[in-house]
Amino acid sequence: MGELDPAASAATRQEIGKTSWFARHRHHLAVFGISLCIFAATSADRMLRQSQGPHFVYQADAFLHGMAELRVKPPNNNDWIRYEGKDYVSFPPGPAVLMMPGVALFGLSFNDVLFTLIFAALNVLLMLCVLEMLVAEGLASLSASERLWMTALFGFGTLHYCCAVLGEVWFTAQILGVTFTLSYILCATRARHPLLAGIFLALAFDTRVNLAFTAIYFGLQLVFPLRDGQPAAGRLSQLAEKLALFCLPILCMGAAQMAFNHIRFHSVFEFGHSYLAGPAGTRIAKHGLFAYHYLEWNLRAMLLRLPVLLEDFPYLGYNADGMSIFLTTPVFVRLFWPRERPWLYPVLWAAAIAGILPPLFYQNSGYVQFGYRFSLDVTPYLVMLLAVGRIPMNRWTKGLILVSIAVNLAGAIAFKRTGPI
Repeated sequence: MGELDPAASAATRQEIGKTSWFARHRHHLAVFGISLCIFAATSADRMLRQSQGPHFVYQADAFLHGMAELRVKPPNNNDWIRYEGKDYVSFPPGPAVLMMPGVALFGLSFNDVLFTLIFAALNVLLMLCVLEMLVAEGLASLSASERLWMTALFGFGTLHYCCAVLGEVWFTAQILGVTFTLSYILCATRARHPLLAGIFLALAFDTRVNLAFTAIYFGLQLVFPLRDGQPAAGRLSQLAEKLALFCLPILCMGAAQMAFNHIRFHSVFEFGHSYLAGPAGTRIAKHGLFAYHYLEWNLRAMLLRLPVLLEDFPYLGYNADGMSIFLTTPVFVRLFWPRERPWLYPVLWAAAIAGILPPLFYQNSGYVQFGYRFSLDVTPYLVMLLAVGRIPMNRWTKGLILVSIAVNLAGAIAFKRTGPI
């Protein structure tokens, strides 16, 4: 019997390797594919054209031409910055950098809605991976079907659904902020991959600045859990090395953003918001960008605001200033009755609180929105709290998840179609 051709044998092994990879990850690929189809179907005609807030597209075009200011006049007057006779984008540029290849190919007509849909579907997959990690680490006891319930809750039963289908600078930033946050969580838990955790957190806060404060999640991983009175993450020298690796990309990204700010506005801490026109500019001039003055307004939007009454069917409409997270995602009421509180439980609360505090003092509640969209920044931590707290996946929990999905489906379909109500 003759010997097998080495080249053919190598090709066969490679083919088997490919088949086995797809076989191992077919469920993950299915979750991504189904999620993308659902988001696309809900977006419907909106995904056929560029959104009304293509700020990141214009910033990407400027970067491709080696410019900090915009090369082309903005298409509208909504949240663009005019300073010293030039036009700028005040939003952190992380998403714009990712759009650069697409803008290089398609120019200023690049479709930011399709771009956002892809990352939204990726977020659903990443949430499933986070839940699987928690189970593998012994931090949650979810069955395969229960993990899918929780994944569906995150993707379609929270404001993630509504933000996913629109494009627009405000909602694209929210979706990509979640992408980087979930990636950060996967790398930061138990401080397993400190350099990657630092990279993803740097990308997160270069998309949504307040996410920088969720660095506390990694920091606490260095301390907890304790094993024989010592941090389980390693000895002091190991902890110092992990901390250094974590901080390196964060410092680099921070320095780059500060330099970018200085080039545009002659101040390392100025993103451009101080030069906003309209009511926002008036508020900032009077009270500042962040102030105690805004706290009550934002707390109401996040916790208390109700839908508005309409004269005609369906008789209830969304409040464009935001609605309580317990209305948009009713299952979050289960956060107050955990069955267990393992070491990760307070760590998750610390990260969630750290991430949501800056927006609560911000000059804007997120208007125009279906629900309090800034809460999406910390929604991954809230879903993890449900899992780690071992909330029973009984018919009541599943019922609340289904109600949450129904509410957000209605929001994803109606938001910015009927206009702010």
